[in-house]
Formats: sequence, C-alpha cells, structure tokens
Amino acid sequence: MRPESLGAVPPGSTHSAKDIVAHVTAYDDLIVQRLISARHGSTTAFDRDREGWEAFNERTWREAAALKPEAALRRARDVFAALLHEVGQLSDEELGGRVGATAALDPAWLEGRAPWQAIGVDAFDHYPMHYDALDAAARIAER
Repeated sequence: MRPESLGAVPPGSTHSAKDIVAHVTAYDDLIVQRLISARHGSTTAFDRDREGWEAFNERTWREAAALKPEAALRRARDVFAALLHEVGQLSDEELGGRVGATAALDPAWLEGRAPWQAIGVDAFDHYPMHYDALDAAARIAER
C-alpha cells in the first residue's frame, strides 16, 4: 500500500487506513502511559477513563483525520515499539495480577481482569475489530 493511498476512505467505510492506524495507536499509547505511570506509582486513570470510551473514540477519530499518513505510520511504529518495551519489562506475576509495577493500575480500567487481559482488550483484541476496513482500504489502494 502506497502511503498516499492510506488517506482514502473506502466505499461503505467511515475511516481511512491512516485513521484506523492512528486510532489503534491511541489505544496502544494509552497502555504505554498506564504502564509507565504504574511503574512510578502514579495514577493510571487517564482521559479515556474520565471521558468514557465513546468520547475517547470520537476524539481519536477526529485527531486521526488531521494526521498525514507518514506521521500516522511513524507514530504507530514508535508507540508499538514502546508498548513492546513496557510489556516486556513486566514479570509474569505483574501481568497476572496487581503486584509490583502493576499494583498501581487503575481498578476501573482493569474491571476485575488481570493486567494482561486489560492490555489485550485495548491492544491485540482491539486490532481485529478493524481488519475488514483495513482490507477494504488495501483493495482500493491496489487499483
């Protein structure tokens, strides 16, 4: 897919591939912020928690629309590397429960789940929600 084609919105879709990449990156970045804050014993309740996920989504889509494709891809690459780094620093015990670095994670975000499950909801379980739209964007980019 050519970078310039990332901004095209496929027929029947509401977002371009670039927008989807930026949206998913916003969720990944929030995980990174949570893990860094938790490691320092700081609050991990952020804007998504205060405004609700619907408002967070609306904002991420709005911000995504203003990004250039190259900026969205660069940010996605950097944030995903940071996500891998932060999760990689956690022990199995920290991923499995609120101990050590994950003890400060916001219980409202965890919703009774283990940290690895909450991370999954906002990261790898979130990605498939956008596969069909990305496939549609890839088809129009091939033309």
